[in-house]
Amino acid sequence: MPTPDETAAPPQALGEAEGAPSPRGSAAALPPPDADLVAPSPRPAPLPAEFVRYAVALEAPELAWGYLNGRLTAADTGTLAFLRRCDLGPGPGEAFARIHARGTDPSPLAAVCRETVDGRTGRGGDAEDPRRVWDYLELSHRLSRGDADGGEASGPQQAAGRREFLLSRAASGRGMNWQDSSALLGTDRPEEVDAAFERGEELVGVAVIGLALTHPDPTAILPRVARALDRALASSDPRLRHQGIVALAHTARLHRTVDRRCLDLLRRCPRGSEADDDLWVYMPRRRLPWWLWRHRLGEPPRRWLRRVGKALSGARGGG
Repeated sequence: MPTPDETAAPPQALGEAEGAPSPRGSAAALPPPDADLVAPSPRPAPLPAEFVRYAVALEAPELAWGYLNGRLTAADTGTLAFLRRCDLGPGPGEAFARIHARGTDPSPLAAVCRETVDGRTGRGGDAEDPRRVWDYLELSHRLSRGDADGGEASGPQQAAGRREFLLSRAASGRGMNWQDSSALLGTDRPEEVDAAFERGEELVGVAVIGLALTHPDPTAILPRVARALDRALASSDPRLRHQGIVALAHTARLHRTVDRRCLDLLRRCPRGSEADDDLWVYMPRRRLPWWLWRHRLGEPPRRWLRRVGKALSGARGGG
């Protein structure tokens, strides 16, 4: 008669896979997976405010959702809230002002962000799914750094997001407060200026000045300055012409550059303007056109040339 030890199942060998067939041919059942033990997918790293501010015109619920879900740091949330409040002015920008007022203290900031997301208090009312704009921003940021793995679908996805979250908002005028000159002096998205030209906004020249003051890339500024000068000269609009000249002066002062198109248009404007002065002071002289040299130096060089010519003629005649 077998002993209890002889009838017991043999111990599982060290390293034997759980659920593998036993020596007797029977398979042990695998336990059901425990959902609590499944590792969550890692959160994307926070995006820099300097990228987000130029890429989209954020609604307040989208900004709040981005902080609550780790897409922004507290400091960048405050920065973007301040910038968007400046874009929209005291009334439309109130939701952003409330976020900015909480500073970087996590608890008060999280509380107002939850309230903003739950209330969907964003201007325009289309922020029903705030996550969508962050999916676009994440893809766009990866593409800008050359490390996106989206295949052929990445390009169309990025273009669709840009149309929805930047271009369409600019076209409808929701990205900026076009009734407030002080708000427009903070314009930092070239697409806002382009859309304002298409709509015929009365204060588009103020926005061009704002772009010259705030945008870091002169190649994004100068075509809009040229558009303002061209429209002003074609329509004989002295106010828009002066605003284009002021924007060109700021660009020369801040970036020390100009393009041929702006110079050609400036030549058709009255001399002695702010742009004439700042181009002369801040630009390398060798890059300035002859007509600006003539305006700045005036008649003395010609008199000097005549005197030199007479002196040379007298010296030859005396020899």
